[in-house]
Amino acid sequence: MRIAALLFVLLVPALALATPASDKCVEQYNAGAYGDAARCFEALEAEGHHNGHLLYDQGNAWYRAGDVGRAIHAWRRAGLFLPRDGDLAANLKSAREQARDDLAPPDARGPLARTLLMPYDRLAAHELLWLGAIAWALLLLLGTVRLLRAFPGATGLLVLCGVLSAGGLTGWAARSIQIATAPLGVVLSEQVTLRSGRDVQSRDLLVLHAGAELRVVEQTPDWLQIALSSGERGWLPTDAVGLVVPALEQPEAANGT
Repeated sequence: MRIAALLFVLLVPALALATPASDKCVEQYNAGAYGDAARCFEALEAEGHHNGHLLYDQGNAWYRAGDVGRAIHAWRRAGLFLPRDGDLAANLKSAREQARDDLAPPDARGPLARTLLMPYDRLAAHELLWLGAIAWALLLLLGTVRLLRAFPGATGLLVLCGVLSAGGLTGWAARSIQIATAPLGVVLSEQVTLRSGRDVQSRDLLVLHAGAELRVVEQTPDWLQIALSSGERGWLPTDAVGLVVPALEQPEAANGT
């Protein structure tokens, strides 16, 4: 049943972007030109459309095109916007089962941590920010009212708003810092060698394949130092890895264009 549900979801993209440009992407998808559809969705993103539904559709197209690495990359990025989407989670699980490397995601949590951090994990960064900002505004408003006139439950409401404000803003800051300094990554190359240093003469450590998920601990223009959930660390070429970030940096236009 799960496989059938996945296939049904993949047959029709989410159609989140009601624009003529997205219609073209969907037409390509429905015609079976999955690679062209995926690149079409990527072009929309390059034009400034950044949302989870576009990335979800992009992942569907790459998956149907047979590119598991780019599908996982797109779906992991979609998860930054849609952390509670059940279809997204099911698709990602199926794609991971097809990846060649038996590696757990580097951000996978144990049962206790998953339970304790559920509210944090089920909110996107922008939702954490809104939660913190609204709770802070309510805290200021209720504090002002409390100074002018006492009312029942004032202390409890102030404490609740304070907790929500601190939790939301702290969670947003933590998520933003993590994405900026140690983002997750996905191997996009069909296979790539993890090396002990930042050059091709360095010792070979192991071979990774498309779809392997990792944590980036250091970035240079040409090389990334990465950490795997299995404990290994090493260096990969920058162009072999897709970073799990909300918006990708677009290549500079060629001179004269």
